[in-house]
Amino acid sequence: MINTVEFILNCITLVIGICTWMVILMILMLIVYYLFHNRIKQEDKMTIIHGINMYILLLIFTTISISFNIQTMLGDLNKQNFNSFSCILAGYFVIVSINSLYYVFFNQALFRLCRIVYSTYGWVQLSWIHIILSPIEIILICILYSPAFVWHDIVYLTKEYYCFIDYTNLRLSLWVSFNTYGIPLCLLMLVYLRITIFIRQQSNNLTWLTKKRQQQDLIVIRRIFIILSLLIIIGLPTIILMIRFYITGKLHPLFYRILWFSVTLSMMILTITMIILTPQLKKIVFKYFRHNRVIPINRTLPNQNQNQ
Repeated sequence: MINTVEFILNCITLVIGICTWMVILMILMLIVYYLFHNRIKQEDKMTIIHGINMYILLLIFTTISISFNIQTMLGDLNKQNFNSFSCILAGYFVIVSINSLYYVFFNQALFRLCRIVYSTYGWVQLSWIHIILSPIEIILICILYSPAFVWHDIVYLTKEYYCFIDYTNLRLSLWVSFNTYGIPLCLLMLVYLRITIFIRQQSNNLTWLTKKRQQQDLIVIRRIFIILSLLIIIGLPTIILMIRFYITGKLHPLFYRILWFSVTLSMMILTITMIILTPQLKKIVFKYFRHNRVIPINRTLPNQNQNQ
């Protein structure tokens, strides 16, 4: 018999996921089109490239999460079995994509670090270095999670009908949590501290224009922390349920449904927040909507009457 709460929660997650996927695809197409059809300053170009990297990873992650939700729905309704090697791969790559997503934020901060602290080293500011950084990180993350195959820790969840981490496995859950959240957040903190210390030490020897640019870069990193903090707050229900499991030894029946609901909601909020908090991306998206805005008839009629 279908658990009504589980089924409804899965349906809500699926709807949010599909809406998020459509928004991501639209934004990604707008950004790519703008990048190839406009002359862009070097600084803005790097910001846009980081944005493209992020939205590609979001698209991959959201696509896999939607497939998971569909499998869960079909499993709830028809008890279909989706256990296969491709299922294991999907579970593996969803972990890789979410981990890579957090490193995109680190890459943005690293770019600002190079601009401020290592501005005299021209090679660290070359575009191609920052462009190839994401693919290199993805490869390293794939290697980092390769033991999951050896340990057979990505398993088919019989009650959820997809392959993912078994959070009752303490070893892998801690490994994933540390690599996904711990390392990127620590790196971001180090970058922020390094930039802050550098700016304070150099504050008396810089021109007003340089100080202004550095403060703008620092604001960007603070925005990154705001976004990450928001994502962590949204994920608190899952964290609380995990702590509950470690204390009681019993995993909540709705754990995975709540997990995917909070994660999918986080991706939707991240998709929108990045546009709002990134001026370059905001300009691209809002420019499109301004060009396609329809002027109401009741606003045009008075002007026509006056002309007559």
